[in-house]
Amino acid sequence: MSISTFVEKIRFKYHANAADINNALNQMHIISDEKAEARNEKHVMTIVNDILPRMGYDVEGYFRKKEQ
Repeated sequence: MSISTFVEKIRFKYHANAADINNALNQMHIISDEKAEARNEKHVMTIVNDILPRMGYDVEGYFRKKEQ
């Protein structure tokens, strides 16, 4: 495994866990629904637009296939 793949896997785990943490904080009423939604959107979009393409996944192709 190359160092870049290793780093992308770590980034993926970080952003996925951050979304889970935001959901837990929202369920405990520590942060509002709007704030949790905004933070989760940021983390998920980072995963979809930056991390997955660097790992070699064709995200745009996947969404095109789902639309057809």
